[in-house]
Amino acid sequence: MRFDQARGLRLSMSWLHTWSGLVLGWLLFAIFVTGTLSFFRNEITFWMQPELHRVKTNALSLVKVQEMLEREAAGASLWTITLPSPRNPTLGLAWRANAPTVAQSQQRRHREAHEGRGEGRRMRGEGANHTRGEGHGGNRANPSSGRPEMKRLSLNPATSEVLYPRETAGGNFLYRFHFELYGMDRIWGRWIVGIATMFMLVAIVSGVIVHRNIFKDFFTFRRGKGKRSWLDAHNASSVLSLPFHLVITFSGLLLLGNQLLPSAVQSGFQGDSRAYMQSLRGNFSGTPSSGERARLTDLSALLAATERTWSDLSVSSITVNNPGDRQAVVEFRAANIDSLAAGRTAAQTLRFNGVSGQPLDASAATPPTPVQSVWNTLISLHRGFFASPLPRWLLFLAGVGGSLMIASGLVMWSIARAKKNEKTPSFGHRLVDILNVTGIAGLLIAIGAYLWASRIIPADLAQRSDWEIRAFFIVWGASFIHTLARTRKKAWIEELICAGALIATLPILNAFTGGLSLFESLDQGQWLLAGFDLCALSIGGGLLFAARKIALHAPGVRAEKPAPEAEPTLPAFAQLQTEESP
Repeated sequence: MRFDQARGLRLSMSWLHTWSGLVLGWLLFAIFVTGTLSFFRNEITFWMQPELHRVKTNALSLVKVQEMLEREAAGASLWTITLPSPRNPTLGLAWRANAPTVAQSQQRRHREAHEGRGEGRRMRGEGANHTRGEGHGGNRANPSSGRPEMKRLSLNPATSEVLYPRETAGGNFLYRFHFELYGMDRIWGRWIVGIATMFMLVAIVSGVIVHRNIFKDFFTFRRGKGKRSWLDAHNASSVLSLPFHLVITFSGLLLLGNQLLPSAVQSGFQGDSRAYMQSLRGNFSGTPSSGERARLTDLSALLAATERTWSDLSVSSITVNNPGDRQAVVEFRAANIDSLAAGRTAAQTLRFNGVSGQPLDASAATPPTPVQSVWNTLISLHRGFFASPLPRWLLFLAGVGGSLMIASGLVMWSIARAKKNEKTPSFGHRLVDILNVTGIAGLLIAIGAYLWASRIIPADLAQRSDWEIRAFFIVWGASFIHTLARTRKKAWIEELICAGALIATLPILNAFTGGLSLFESLDQGQWLLAGFDLCALSIGGGLLFAARKIALHAPGVRAEKPAPEAEPTLPAFAQLQTEESP
């Protein structure tokens, strides 16, 4: 009786696992792939701007930087100086311009709501690290909030020379597509991603229940066995990164909790979502301006004092609230994160009086609250906020394993039903085949085309970042049309070859379009660029290898086994799991 109950549970979980993974599997694959690439979104953006590749951080003088801000950003309420780092060797300046009037904000909101593109502009504004426009570095404003817009500059830290990198949507397009999709209202996009993430969690939990010999299956791989080989690959990619899959999926749901479960904000913060986010992040709100002018102290001296205090930490950014005012406050934020729970809260900041240069009360840097600790831990794990690149690479590899898990599961569904479909072709099976090729190989082609577009589109073209994104979707749509016109095997081969060729040739494209070649970056120790090119070669080579294996594959002919009598009909996935039982 217990055996029958266990069998019944496994069969029901097998059904749930199969269909929860299939219904939104293609969307989940896109979410996983773009989320995996987002671990290195800064590096992707840097690669897409070859004008920055030869910037070297030999020395840093805040004197010239402070003089430039006092000249260019006089009267601004906030300065932000982002210091060079291993992930971005440039020095970034940003300042908050004067706030627009209420009437201007209302007119802008009404115009963009009428045009239906306000959300797209906001996403592209946050996605572009460097854009051409007013103030050389471009502007970013939230048109719906009426907050002052941010003006930006990029500088060579060694010479304080203003840099003019090309406008690009960069890695932030992939990052925002990961949890907001594109071309729709951000609220709807997050709801869709949240629902897909819930399906993912259900598929993971039900998959663990279905796999009786989960660890034994991890060490089993049978080559050239058709659907059983796909099952083994699916099991291995699932088990190897199972903790990552659970953590990344669960934390993703919690990060969307404000959207999916708004009752927490309604009950605890009277519906004030901004106060809710500030409570989680521990945002420093600054001090009010006194209206009395005073000269700002020397930032270089404060930086030296901070570095002496933080002997084991490095400074990431400098924020000046109310520069030129008697109530000016200078805040230094650490780049290194010693604790996941501490995150990016005030526990890693030092604050000084902006006029006298005296340290402010240390009690201002309070440790995170329990709620902030939970939030910071989830944020750090989900987004890869680590000081060392090793954890980020481990997260990236785990994300690749998760993408392979989803892809192999989708392909396995089709292979398990291929023989039946040959006898009685069905529209549903053909539709799954088309979506498999387009959603997996087509997405990789689109990503490769997006990176190619960042180099071949003229650097001075108006709305250049928009054309990069259009290239992504145009190529993705073309892959769908191509799949409609080809058989399943030919479509897989041709699109994998296309994706592999586009990605594997990115180092060549980089060398011939103004960037550092792979040999130069290796010789100069530019691991940020060399790592990107080497990773592109590896992924592109893997896709070409997969295309070759599919082209050479010849399905074997086996005698069909007679169907056992009085045996209940099982779902295809459950059949694969039970065929190996002794």
